[in-house]
Amino acid sequence: MTVDYKALKMGGFMRQKEGDRFSVRVRVTGGNLTTDQLRTIVKAADRFGDGHVHMTSRQQLEIPAVMLEDVDKIKTFLNDGGVFSGVCGPRVRSVTACQGADICPSGCIRTYPLAQELMDRYYGRQLPTKFKFGVTGCRNNCLKIEENDIGVKGGLIVSWSSTPCTFCSECAKVCRVGAIEVGEDSFNLDRGK
Repeated sequence: MTVDYKALKMGGFMRQKEGDRFSVRVRVTGGNLTTDQLRTIVKAADRFGDGHVHMTSRQQLEIPAVMLEDVDKIKTFLNDGGVFSGVCGPRVRSVTACQGADICPSGCIRTYPLAQELMDRYYGRQLPTKFKFGVTGCRNNCLKIEENDIGVKGGLIVSWSSTPCTFCSECAKVCRVGAIEVGEDSFNLDRGK
């Protein structure tokens, strides 16, 4: 039987140093998986691997120690559980994302819907080299978007309304560029700073 190792790698099945074993990359968008997907991954790792899962630096999961003869079986098992193998090689990789405005108090944008849109549009496309997108929800940049080929960082255009303002000065204390001044009954926003 002839094995096309290059095709297996492109489909997320990376050959380990033991020639007949593979590490199976699982497709994850923005670091999000459902509990049902996680249960499927755990069952797959127990049934076809050595009972553990590796978490990569790009928010992906890999199931190591899968035997060559089980490659098709694990792929079917994962697919039936709503989990799909990832990609490797010179392609657009899974999009990483922080939790964004849906969860994080500092989040300025909803990161997961954007990560999903990028995945739907570009994931797996063949390119001359691997290509990475990252989406972070605010200037805290917990995702470190500079480590990606294209990074999106959420931000806000600051405005002020006198109605809810209590003139507590908290906004001025946390402004990183010193653009806000609060007096006893006045507010000044200097956009030039």
